[in-house]
Amino acid sequence: MTTNDDALDHSTVCPLCAVGCRLEAGDGSRADGVSGPMNPNGRLCRKGIGALDVDAEDRLTQPLLRDEGKLRPASWDEAYERIVDGIEATLDRYGPDAMGFFGAPHCTNEENYLLQKLARMLGTNNIDNRARLCHESTTRCLEARVGWPAATNGLAELSDADVIIIAGANPAKRQPIAFNSFVRPAVNNGATLVHIDPIGNATTRLAEIHITPRPETDALVFDLLSARLLDGNDVDREFIRERTRQFESFAASLQNLSPTQAVSAAGVDETQIDRLAELIATADGVAALVGTGIEGDDTNAPEALLNLLLLTGNIGRPGAGLYVLRGLANEQGATDTGCVPDRLPGHQSVTATDARERITEEWGMRPPSSPGKNVREMLAACGKEIRAAVVVGENPAISKRDPDWTRNRLDTLDHLVVLDLFLSETASNADVVLPAAAGFEKRGTITNLERRVQRVSPTTLPPSSARSDFEILRDLGALLLPNSNAFEYQTVADVFDELTRIAPTYEGLSFAELGPSGRQWPVDSDSTLYRDSFETADGRAVFSNDRSGFTFDSASGLSLIAGGRVGETQGDGSETKRRLRMHPEDAQDRDIEEQDLVAISNEKQTIKARVELDENVRCTTVYLPAQVADPLVRRGTSAITVESISEQENL
Repeated sequence: MTTNDDALDHSTVCPLCAVGCRLEAGDGSRADGVSGPMNPNGRLCRKGIGALDVDAEDRLTQPLLRDEGKLRPASWDEAYERIVDGIEATLDRYGPDAMGFFGAPHCTNEENYLLQKLARMLGTNNIDNRARLCHESTTRCLEARVGWPAATNGLAELSDADVIIIAGANPAKRQPIAFNSFVRPAVNNGATLVHIDPIGNATTRLAEIHITPRPETDALVFDLLSARLLDGNDVDREFIRERTRQFESFAASLQNLSPTQAVSAAGVDETQIDRLAELIATADGVAALVGTGIEGDDTNAPEALLNLLLLTGNIGRPGAGLYVLRGLANEQGATDTGCVPDRLPGHQSVTATDARERITEEWGMRPPSSPGKNVREMLAACGKEIRAAVVVGENPAISKRDPDWTRNRLDTLDHLVVLDLFLSETASNADVVLPAAAGFEKRGTITNLERRVQRVSPTTLPPSSARSDFEILRDLGALLLPNSNAFEYQTVADVFDELTRIAPTYEGLSFAELGPSGRQWPVDSDSTLYRDSFETADGRAVFSNDRSGFTFDSASGLSLIAGGRVGETQGDGSETKRRLRMHPEDAQDRDIEEQDLVAISNEKQTIKARVELDENVRCTTVYLPAQVADPLVRRGTSAITVESISEQENL
């Protein structure tokens, strides 16, 4: 099937991170910035400048099939036939829930939408994307208590904030264009930046206050602030009365919080807590920007932070709100389009009657109603409940789980199909590998970290016979469902416009009318969600009184912080150096000096690194880049020991 999407365009959206800067092809492989809503000065970060520089020599250029244990080149028709035969055999023998589908935050909205549609029309909700897990606690907290699992405001509104809290994130490093375009100007115009993170970094340099809680105690800090504000009656009583519920039980739960014990457990400076409480009490607007640093523990930090914002009426108006600092280009969109096991497009439950009826009318079949397995569950079930998998633009073989364990799980599959740019670790073990187009080689839409839907366009053509994921998934859908016309699309615009008919969040949007600046969903929000009502059953936001305890069980008194994970397509040498950042006092206690070679160990694993002394790292805490820390982090504990070893030991 041919399309009319082959023409090259002048500019597109950066395919690397979730900010969504506009760019165009420059000299050679260099990208030049183009003024857009997210990079109003037309600037790009260092990674953005190299966004179009993909190693052509390593690109996949034709389908590969595994015969007698080895991959060999094949035609597209032969590859499609092998895929269809393998999937049909799996469905016939084991049923639809023996299939697993892995989506990607690098893929467009249309591609993720088609992948989940294919999974559900084949009869399973076993569809997920790893981006959902990155901010799972924060987004599910937002969804359950105010409405949508997304940032509540646009970044431009930070100019109206008096206090900006950044917690568990380093946007000056990770989202530098957004930081310099919106956070820095707000601070220069008088806003107070507060950084809450055990590790000082580039973001800390602009902050007036740096609070360094012990790892996994962020919730205690936010609860302390709420308690201080309640004690001083510095809360928005009218907002609480008219727009929230369960305040009384929340306030009662804070009565059991001992400020002295909480300050001690969190290891924070009480005067800084008092100072921040005073700033919040007198501010007209408080905005909080959060990253993955407040995820992954049992201390309910997102819940406590949302309580703090509701307590002070800082939701539902400009200059306030909660921002999710997503990392990869289309993390928001992959979830928006239903690439999750328990939600249909538009964040509707797979059990919701009205949503299922709307989809049945559009697709001509009713989607399954039982939630499927998530990424972790699908990997664990490979070779057992899961017998075949389709992986689009992902590389689960190097997931946060032990890579040997993950590869072994994938090897047990009867049929593994991978769509990718390169022969990744996962693709190397696949039965069928299909060469895919890169983000700057295809057309579609992506949704950035402020819910802005923007069109992407090809600035160059993919190599040889590589095809976009849209083309591949459309073709597979037509082959696997021959009695349906559900995959008869001419262009990506057809897919997007179908999405707008199904997903309430995208209702009213049109591919043709997105324009160069895109639009934020929902179309009537004016970038600020919940101005008049929350998207809950009764229109009210919900306080949570779920308190969590805290224990610190490291015999050595050291806790490991792993840095944010760099996307596979955006390498950053500074984040892969084997350097352990450590406070000088902790080093002195262990007779460790600058540049010493050390062994870093937990109960089951040891790695080696050079020490970098840094007073911006809180005492009792050490820092490693994510890729370096992986062998330790996979063991599920942050408690570690550090000791100097002989220089004769090799890194």
